[in-house]
Amino acid sequence: MWDGARWRTERRHLFLVPGYDPMPVDGHRRIFERELNRFRETWSLEEATCLEDAPRATPTGAAWSIAARGGNWRTGATFELLAWNDLVQADMARSPLSHMGGTLRALADMVTSGTLGRYFRSSPRYGFFFLFTYALTLLFWAIGAGLGLLAYDAAAPAIGTLGAALFGIALAAGAGAVLMRWPGRKFRLKQSLDLAEFSVDFVRGRHPAIDARVEAFGARIAAVAAAGEADEIVLVGHSLGAMLAVSALAYALKLNPALGRSVPVRLLTVGSTTAKFALHPAGGRLREAARIVAEAEAIGWLEIQARDDVVSFYRINPVTLEEARFAPLRTVTGDFSERPLIRAHPIRDMLSEATFARFRLDMMRLHCQYLLANDKRAGYDFFAVLASPLRFDLLAASANGLRTYLDARGLLMRPYSPADPGPWRAL
Repeated sequence: MWDGARWRTERRHLFLVPGYDPMPVDGHRRIFERELNRFRETWSLEEATCLEDAPRATPTGAAWSIAARGGNWRTGATFELLAWNDLVQADMARSPLSHMGGTLRALADMVTSGTLGRYFRSSPRYGFFFLFTYALTLLFWAIGAGLGLLAYDAAAPAIGTLGAALFGIALAAGAGAVLMRWPGRKFRLKQSLDLAEFSVDFVRGRHPAIDARVEAFGARIAAVAAAGEADEIVLVGHSLGAMLAVSALAYALKLNPALGRSVPVRLLTVGSTTAKFALHPAGGRLREAARIVAEAEAIGWLEIQARDDVVSFYRINPVTLEEARFAPLRTVTGDFSERPLIRAHPIRDMLSEATFARFRLDMMRLHCQYLLANDKRAGYDFFAVLASPLRFDLLAASANGLRTYLDARGLLMRPYSPADPGPWRAL
């Protein structure tokens, strides 16, 4: 007899490793509350709310609990942020001279190591995205230099060559700095340049602070699993955080090779740039981390990719670095023999036409949709993973995700609802 109850959960613990972002915990919490409310409206729930007024500190970040309820179900979950924004803030607070040197060093490394060429061979669009940051920086400073030359030509007859030169240089520097700040801020240009530098340092093992933080993340995951207080543990890694999540989980498996056998542990990578590191010749330890996680039979790994997210790698297997094979519409529940199981979920399917049109050219906003609630019901919704009454394996088994199991009124459909009649009765 089918037992739908075994696929329901009331105690999920979800960890999130965000990408390269200086946003503090309070900022994450504000966005979380807004998006949780939007999730409630989209999926017609009776309740979806945070149970604490403020985040509570954890050894590696912060956490808070939520409750969600539909007409015939209720569930609870703990959301825990594995934070490393302090390291990002320290990176971004360095002097302009340090940033300039790091930017040039990172670009030179990517070119001379052949990594940039590998980007173009495996994912041309990511290669163009990587170069876009540098091209835009060059354009802004070229505009500044052009304004400086025009100022020199205009001022030289009046104040002489030396005075005009100093005036032109000052104007060029000022104009370049203003352009880098605005519209550079809209493109998150400084953050992107710092990210490229960080990535090279991380892959070459020149960032011991992040290595130590990743091990702390792994120890935290292992500790929560050992406590046995959750029905399942889901580790989510977004963007660059996907590689950190993979590395943390590999370390957790080192601490406890039986991880995932008593309490299910699942890995979800979204908007992943794991291949960014694995394609670098110095990325051997990161490729090994991905292999360890992929070969851990007790760990289920789902990767979500989208063609309209140019910031991540599309149609690339993050472990083999070969062309990805997308999962069929339906797979056997709990079957993660494809390692990872890869599904394509277009971001435009998550947003209304108006919202997508508004952000069509905002690459980073679309990239962040993986962690936001959707405008409409779709096969992937971050908050469905967090607040669903159904286990992760059930959501992963269908390309329609929660839509397969929740009706228009927010009710669980048979055979998963708690009060199904006859032989389908789950309780």
